[in-house]
Amino acid sequence: MFKRILNFFKKNLLATVALAVVLGIALGQFMPLWFVRIFITFDGLFSSLLAFTVPLLILALITSAIVETDKGVGKMLIWTLSLSYVSTVIAGLFTFGVSDLVFPMIINEQVDSTVALAEGVSSAALVPYFKIDFPPLMDTMSALLLSFILGFAILKYNHHSIKSGVIELKDVVMMIINSIILPLLPIYIFGMFLKMTVSGEMNMVIKVYSKVILVMIVLFIVWLLIQYIIAGIIAKRNPFKSLRTMFPALFTALASSSSAATLPVTLRCANKMGVRHNVVNFVIPMCANIHLSGASIRTIALAVATMLMYGVTYNFSLYFVFIMIFSITVLAAPGIPGGVIMAAAGMIQSMLGFTDPMIAIMITLSIALDSLGTAVNVTGDGALMLIVNKVTAEDAGDDSLKAAGVEN
Repeated sequence: MFKRILNFFKKNLLATVALAVVLGIALGQFMPLWFVRIFITFDGLFSSLLAFTVPLLILALITSAIVETDKGVGKMLIWTLSLSYVSTVIAGLFTFGVSDLVFPMIINEQVDSTVALAEGVSSAALVPYFKIDFPPLMDTMSALLLSFILGFAILKYNHHSIKSGVIELKDVVMMIINSIILPLLPIYIFGMFLKMTVSGEMNMVIKVYSKVILVMIVLFIVWLLIQYIIAGIIAKRNPFKSLRTMFPALFTALASSSSAATLPVTLRCANKMGVRHNVVNFVIPMCANIHLSGASIRTIALAVATMLMYGVTYNFSLYFVFIMIFSITVLAAPGIPGGVIMAAAGMIQSMLGFTDPMIAIMITLSIALDSLGTAVNVTGDGALMLIVNKVTAEDAGDDSLKAAGVEN
């Protein structure tokens, strides 16, 4: 029985993180300071290791994604890539606008009391026993730029040995993520929530983020409607009927939290929309990896709420640049167990100035809400597919869409 429970938590990251959060809050009520400082020390080491790993992760994933592209860059590929990127960017900008308008009314009253609670605990009491820094080889922006330079250079000059090395680097980095980072992540989150409970921040965090999540759910629904209304206008389809056709994929994604696991259902739903088979078979698998509008909404909403919560100033220019780069960086992120937040953590820290407790909240809530973001990603793929099908219909010599062979 114990072994079965242990195996369950090993395979279920969300359940493990949830347990870490509950234990951190519960034990923070009575554990002595020396015990808390052990985990503060661990969190410092883990945070430094994560900062070292993230640039390598970005470099390996994006470079390998470029060099492993074996399809010709045709019209369908260009449209799919462009629409996925634009959708992710606009979703982020839309979320920032709503969050900047709504969240101050929810959170502004909480900031002063949160800061006061945090300052009420002596900073000398909540410090690690020792520190070890692991300086990253480069910052995240350098890693992003280098990945594009290397990727396109390898494609242009067809360097097979370098291409193999890049793919092997990706395998090594993924091994580090899967074997070290992810298994230790719940301990890191436990330590952060333990510290926040002791410092008095936890009560305010729970009170504020419950309201934020409700706003986020409304954003998810509105964004799906926007996507399908636009697609319906372009493709001359009933948007609500098209959206309803994708509901099985939406609910499967909610249950599985995985675009890959939902892919068979997504393909079946897409085939029922009367779209050419070659478009379905190309756009849906591709969008499962690169269309991340739901993840963009989740990340931006949580980031704005967290900055307001901790009294950190921000502006549109800061978020505009962040959203544009974030939407490129996370293109290869769905292959990472644990979601987009693992690939974006370094950027969030360096560009938005997040502290370790703020990152811990982002990671925890992103994982907890992963199924919602995935459901929006997957369901939105159908809207992009309708647009690609329409704009490439002339190349297929069939604008009637009757070549699809609709499945039941």
